[in-house]
Amino acid sequence: MQKKVWAISEQPKILAELVGGARSLFGEGAVVTAAALGSREGAEAAAAAGAGKVYCFNLENGAAVEDLYRPLFELIKMEGADLILVGATKRGKTLAALLAAALDSGLATEAVIESVADGIAVRRLVYGGLAVSTGTFVSGIPVVTVPGRTWEVPASGEAGAAIVETDGMPGRIRVLERRARARESADLESAEVVITIGRGVKKKEDLAMFEELAELLGGVLACTRPVAEEEGYHWFPEDSYIGISGRIVKPHLYLSVGSSGQVQHLAGCRDARVLVGIDKNEDAPIFEACDYGVVGDLYQVIPELIKKIKEARAS
Repeated sequence: MQKKVWAISEQPKILAELVGGARSLFGEGAVVTAAALGSREGAEAAAAAGAGKVYCFNLENGAAVEDLYRPLFELIKMEGADLILVGATKRGKTLAALLAAALDSGLATEAVIESVADGIAVRRLVYGGLAVSTGTFVSGIPVVTVPGRTWEVPASGEAGAAIVETDGMPGRIRVLERRARARESADLESAEVVITIGRGVKKKEDLAMFEELAELLGGVLACTRPVAEEEGYHWFPEDSYIGISGRIVKPHLYLSVGSSGQVQHLAGCRDARVLVGIDKNEDAPIFEACDYGVVGDLYQVIPELIKKIKEARAS
């Protein structure tokens, strides 16, 4: 019997990832319905990713993304669902909570689905990243919010699914205008390479060598929370730090430099494909978590790394 899976997000890339994730979980045994919230681009991305049916919710009438739980609830009641995947954005998490309450279902936030063989089994970080909680849904329709980059976007195919256009239903609050948020920091979540600076860096002027390294690797710079917020630092915008209370990234390469690797920091980068730690303290927690570690003075290691990369490219 085929499973009915819903994929829901206002962000096109995340929606395509959710469609791909549903297909990877159940294979040909899944019928995936996608709901693109306020984005025709998202609807087309979901169709290209292999969704069997795509709803595109128009927000031109002033509906808020969060209010779309009402029409989604009605559609899900009518068409049925065995699993609901929602992108773990701020709006997505709010919508997921409202939808789960309306369905009288359980909700797992920012979770990874471990297994679907005997119920939907999930794991997620708890206690500020200090522990991992696991659980299995035992009743109702599981609602799971999934962070971006949990799954890959499937290779684009021909968009065979018809896109059904529908208007959102404004709630008590009507959106009068939408403006893109001006962000001071780089787009860390979509970066393939992230270099994070800790308090081992002595002065702000030393960031120049990290900027050079980031340029060589095609990456972006970030920092730990103290470097963004503590007195005497403030070297980066406050939305640039990696950690459980900051930005959570999943790059192909994550380079932690001059940071001991406290759990609050590691919670923001533990899902990197390759994690490299550089610190002079051989007992630093970063070396318990990283794939590759370099014990040494960053003021010797980083210039040598830059030199070796340039030599390799010149040869």
